[in-house]
Amino acid sequence: MTATHSKNSHNGHAPTDPEALRQEIARTRAGLGETVEALAAKADVKARAQDAVSTSVNAAKLRMREGVEQVAVNAAYASRELRTNPRLTLELTLQRMVQSVRDRPAPWVVASGLLILAALVGYRKGNE
Repeated sequence: MTATHSKNSHNGHAPTDPEALRQEIARTRAGLGETVEALAAKADVKARAQDAVSTSVNAAKLRMREGVEQVAVNAAYASRELRTNPRLTLELTLQRMVQSVRDRPAPWVVASGLLILAALVGYRKGNE
């Protein structure tokens, strides 16, 4: 025990004075309360998961907003270029697309799959 405990609390033994005992119990309860609160916060998996999801959603929204802004800038640029020199613009665009597919095929495969899926769903609904 430390020097801050009762004068009757020596050599690791509990104090024998009733008031010292009450104080020791109060300190122990306070410490246990803090420990329980800390453990409860760590064990609150649902709240921690919600925080992680919220953070991920906010980051995804930011990336999406930035992507939309970039698409708008690119579309304005492409439109201007297409009006100025249509043939050269189309050739360069096709070259960039081919290079993009070679460099990063995964997004193109996913996009193609989604387009095929959308076409199949549309076809099935049209035949019902």
